[in-house]
Amino acid sequence: MPVKVAVVGTGSMGMNHLRVLRDFPEEQVQLVGIAEAHEPTLKRAISRFHVEGFSDYRQLVEATHPDLVSVVVPTYLHFEVASYVLDRAISVLVEKPMTSTVDEGQALIQLARRRGAKIAVGHIERFNPAVVEVKRRLVAGELGEVFHLHARRLGPFPPRIRDVGVTLDLATHDLDVMRYLADAEIERVYAETQRRIHNKYEDLVLGILRFCNGAIGMLDVNWLTPTKVRELSVTGDRGMYLINYLTQDLYFYENDYTPTNWDTLRALTGVSEGTMTRL
Repeated sequence: MPVKVAVVGTGSMGMNHLRVLRDFPEEQVQLVGIAEAHEPTLKRAISRFHVEGFSDYRQLVEATHPDLVSVVVPTYLHFEVASYVLDRAISVLVEKPMTSTVDEGQALIQLARRRGAKIAVGHIERFNPAVVEVKRRLVAGELGEVFHLHARRLGPFPPRIRDVGVTLDLATHDLDVMRYLADAEIERVYAETQRRIHNKYEDLVLGILRFCNGAIGMLDVNWLTPTKVRELSVTGDRGMYLINYLTQDLYFYENDYTPTNWDTLRALTGVSEGTMTRL
């Protein structure tokens, strides 16, 4: 029997959910309906995906009896929609950030446990092919001990984001991926934020993270840079992996401890001690 899936929210990210769900074989996934409060957006999704649509997510759930609901609404609505679905013992995939507050997130986890449902957060960067490959190589021990991770996620402000700051909207990607690749939880954080061009929420965050296994992470995220940068470096005993999220490219810079003429190299930029390999 296919898994019956409904989607609440058909904005930019909701359309991505619908596109991916349609790519599954019909014997695996059945898209049973969508809900969207904004009528033109709802009509666009119905026209493109030829699926039953509702203006109210409660009507969608009661009419279609899904096994799983994708919650792809603005962050401030995550708790309201997800709690309604979970309370009916229906599993939820909620876009990141999970909720607006830690207390709301914990409440959803407890509700899912009480009702015997599952809840997952859509941290899509874990499935970026470059991240998948780095994880495979780290598990195989190819980099040795990982001691430093550095994430840069920069770019201009997306006007559609109005209910959270850059930390919840963007930095959550990198915090999740760094925890995943370091295979350790974060035990200590020092961070600075600024509001440069926005009145309510921060648009810049810089952080230094200490992981419980001793690794150190650096976080550089903003909505102030005119061009997009999406990079993560992972440094270990044998060298460094460099991930470009946008192009899904992965590079390996190998350590080389042979004697080097540093006086000459000081005049150059972008020089690697060892070989560089595009993976």
